[in-house]
Amino acid sequence: MGQDKLANKLMDAYMIGDKELIDNIKSEINDRFEKSRPQKLTSTIVINTVLNNDEAPASIVYDFLNKAFGEDWWEWEIETIDRMLWLKYALVLEPINRDKVLAIRHVCRSDGAFSDWFEFNQVALSFSGCMADFEQLRSPSSGMAISAVHTLNHIRPDRNSFFSNDVLKYISIILKNDGIYVPPPSLFELLKGHMEEEVSQEVKEKWKDIYRNYQEILEQHPAEFSENMINIQARRILKAETSAAKYGA
Repeated sequence: MGQDKLANKLMDAYMIGDKELIDNIKSEINDRFEKSRPQKLTSTIVINTVLNNDEAPASIVYDFLNKAFGEDWWEWEIETIDRMLWLKYALVLEPINRDKVLAIRHVCRSDGAFSDWFEFNQVALSFSGCMADFEQLRSPSSGMAISAVHTLNHIRPDRNSFFSNDVLKYISIILKNDGIYVPPPSLFELLKGHMEEEVSQEVKEKWKDIYRNYQEILEQHPAEFSENMINIQARRILKAETSAAKYGA
């Protein structure tokens, strides 16, 4: 029905005083008016990358940059990386992920995190999103340290998981300071010798029982807890491994 006919019908409706008909015709006229207006053209591009997420695991950030810019991106200066991220993704790195990218780039360029405890410390903080602090020493948690080992192995498979005694001893100290006296299952082969030096013979003799209880906790839904040394240690290594998974182990 044309606009003129609708206008005539509206007039007739007013003449007979049919309010419902008046409202219906006015609604139809308004709908046609809105549809006849020029539509605003919009072009919304939403760039959503792992670098928008401060909690993105460093291993995932590394894989993303490899895919986006090729496996030699870490040879670029950070200013070039910033420019390429802006040109390709209209993205400006926030401080946490900028620190994470710098740490990844450093690991690609240097073996320091595998050989020097201080470099490992700083990288573990950056990988976990805590940002390295070169003015005040902060230690990573057990979960951060475990995750850092896995992430370093992911970024640098050429190292064949070879860490210096300096770094392995430092990780063992981090674990011990968190009250963990048994190597976390995912790092058992790496830390076995160093953890044996950090704990008593009595504790070492309970390692098998602790691992057995750890497996039982994993399989129980819900797990049963008790306040004995074996169960406490099993829960602590479970907490550390779970935390490491959160950071991207």
